Amino acid sequence: MTASEPDVLFARALLAVLIPVVLAAPLRWAAAAWLVMTNLDASGSGGAATAQVGWLNAVKALVLPGWLLWRLRRVPGHLESSLGGRAWLLLAIYAGLSALWSEFPLAGAKLAAGMAGILLAGMALERAARAGALDEGVIFRFLAASLALAVFQTVFFADGSFGFAGRGMPQRLTSFVSAQQFAALLAALLAWLLWVPRLHPGLRTAMVLGLFAALAANGSRTWSAGALLILLIHTACRGRNRGGLLRLAAAVLLLVSVPAARRGLLRQPAAEPANRLAATASALLTGQDRADGMGLGTARFRLAMYRGAVAAMSRNTTWQWIFGHGSGSGGRLGLELFPYAYRPESLDANRVIHNEWLRAAYEWGALGELLWACTLGALAAFAWRERHRPQGAALLAYLPALLLGVSAENVMDGAGNAVTAGPLVLLAFALAACSDDQRR
Repeated sequence: MTASEPDVLFARALLAVLIPVVLAAPLRWAAAAWLVMTNLDASGSGGAATAQVGWLNAVKALVLPGWLLWRLRRVPGHLESSLGGRAWLLLAIYAGLSALWSEFPLAGAKLAAGMAGILLAGMALERAARAGALDEGVIFRFLAASLALAVFQTVFFADGSFGFAGRGMPQRLTSFVSAQQFAALLAALLAWLLWVPRLHPGLRTAMVLGLFAALAANGSRTWSAGALLILLIHTACRGRNRGGLLRLAAAVLLLVSVPAARRGLLRQPAAEPANRLAATASALLTGQDRADGMGLGTARFRLAMYRGAVAAMSRNTTWQWIFGHGSGSGGRLGLELFPYAYRPESLDANRVIHNEWLRAAYEWGALGELLWACTLGALAAFAWRERHRPQGAALLAYLPALLLGVSAENVMDGAGNAVTAGPLVLLAFALAACSDDQRR
């Protein structure tokens, strides 16, 4: 898929429309517009990180969060001074430095800039939450806009760059970003929906099941499992009442079914293949995968990548054990292990290893792994301290899903993207609630 695909052109046009809103509209509208922009990728799913910068995505990921932060400069914030924020900043700086000894220096520089953009976005969203520009109403609109964009993309761009899963594969529900990134956003918003807003139980259940239907149509195994963990934690915390157990059972039923909505929207024939979740469950239960590998093919691919990375690290020099092979060097692993799947002209070296723990160890060595573990550890410690507040409980319940996600996906290279927008919203609400109580 190329950047000239119709759905990519649409994403670019919508980004261009929303940029002035972020720049000049009142803060409440500006924050909402930027969040909606995280559903839009201006480069498509096949752009080579080693060959281009992607200026429109760079504006979304770096310039606009920086501008929002400037507009909110009179509002105090605590993210940048926290242990986790400082560890993340050090890791971003180190990622930029280690690009100097990488075979893919542009990819490494883009990763470092993206990590800085994630911190800028977190700082801006925290201040927006504390200033009242980011509240429940904005998040409800963000959720509605994300789902609307996903339906629009699925209906009008079914064979485009983002929801396409291969010939003969069912279309994946996503907005104008990759399917895994959109699923990560749905999981984070599920945690927010379960804990933060005050809703009638029936309305909350309907919205929760709607999110699970979207996850089923999306087909992400990793983030669907994470969403189930979030719902399971919420059910356990609420005393395992009958309503919660029924909601959990309904969510499982939705995930293992093929949503009728997708079949109707795309007018698929009755012989349409099972969705990815159903195919995986069948492969695990029967011990036999489909011929097209829809069930366990991705798992085999990732396990082969992990084994290759571990084998490569077994040959590390002392320097490489301490400082790693350099940011973006995972791209070389992809080219060596899967020459039939990766090509230098279309390689995104920052999205190869599909495991952030292993990526940190391989690309940044012991120093990078320590900073990465410190960042997540500080985040977990903060969420645990704030667990008695709804915002802190939502963040804490999301962490197992995040842990699962960073162990099977690429999250660090997600500045200005749906994959990081969700957890940053949760973190912003938790930080703002904590600060409000401290002021009182």
